[in-house]
Amino acid sequence: MLLCAVVAPLFIGCESEHTTPAEAPVMVIDADLLEVDGGGGNIPIFYGVKNARPGVRPEVKSNVEWVTVGEITSNTIILCVEASDINEERMGIVTLSYKGMEKPLKVSVVQDKQFLDKFRFEVSDVTHNSCTVKYIPKSSGGYYMANIIDAEYFRKSGISDMEEFINMEMSNYMALAAQHDMTLEFLLKEAVSPTLLFTEEATRSFTGMQSGATYVAYAYGLELADNEYTVTIPLHQVSIEIPMSQFYDVSFKISPQVSNGGMATIAVEPVGWNGYYVINLIPESSLYYVPIGERMTEYTLRALGSDFYNRARQAIRGGMSVDTFLKSSCYIGSRSITTPIDSGTEYMVAVYAVESIDGEIPVMCSVTSIAYL
Repeated sequence: MLLCAVVAPLFIGCESEHTTPAEAPVMVIDADLLEVDGGGGNIPIFYGVKNARPGVRPEVKSNVEWVTVGEITSNTIILCVEASDINEERMGIVTLSYKGMEKPLKVSVVQDKQFLDKFRFEVSDVTHNSCTVKYIPKSSGGYYMANIIDAEYFRKSGISDMEEFINMEMSNYMALAAQHDMTLEFLLKEAVSPTLLFTEEATRSFTGMQSGATYVAYAYGLELADNEYTVTIPLHQVSIEIPMSQFYDVSFKISPQVSNGGMATIAVEPVGWNGYYVINLIPESSLYYVPIGERMTEYTLRALGSDFYNRARQAIRGGMSVDTFLKSSCYIGSRSITTPIDSGTEYMVAVYAVESIDGEIPVMCSVTSIAYL
């Protein structure tokens, strides 16, 4: 009986070992997201396998051509990421599997846009309405476009892809060339003044800029042949923050009042200011509305100033004189205006001083005074 008691467990152990399958391999990696700059490179993924199979290595597959497998060792997978050739972020998926593993692992590879180092920009002499930009190509010889644009253009147009921006810009120049019966090449190389095309380092001074606005200085390589163009170097860019012009220390006493019949009367009295000022009635649904009790941010101040500047610029470009615009759109001295309002809606009254220096487009020149109705 004792012998049977000793031997029986041995048979049980053998039977159990024979019928229980080996545990499935479990693969562990150090990261499931790889963020790579536009220059690419060899990126390691460190891994380990629990219940590993002798002599077995992971199998690695990529769903994009720009990510390939360089080497697989006992604990490292080397991914080879090519340098990006596009001006936007891109993503690929790498699948890692191991023989006997129930479910493969996935690694996302996110690569930044094309690594742009063909141009350098040096920005200097920045004032409230001007700046100087030096465009420095990495190598000289071929033509390149060197210009600047109000960043507001990108927000209003919805264009964020720089290749699309270049196509839009060239389409505008081609239309202008056709209008004057010349080729695109002749227009850009010979007719446009000041010139936009350069082959060596170039310094451009820009004036008449909007106070408090953001501009984008840009450059890209260009090859021209009659009405055909080829982009030889992708668009490079740098943002330039133009400071607000110096504000006068003035304020406005605002007395708003709501009357029956959906009308509001707004009385404004300048304190320490005898020039033009603007009265804005802003509903609570507007992006410019500042809730009661909150401070106006610099962003909102800039936005209000930009809105006024753009309205003035549009009117003046349409043929209206600066003096006529100010007289028709702004106020001087103590004033009281009556305006219709929507019932059940809160409004913010924003008042700020404006002026035109030497006949230029008028700009905001004081901090905004606020009241509510």
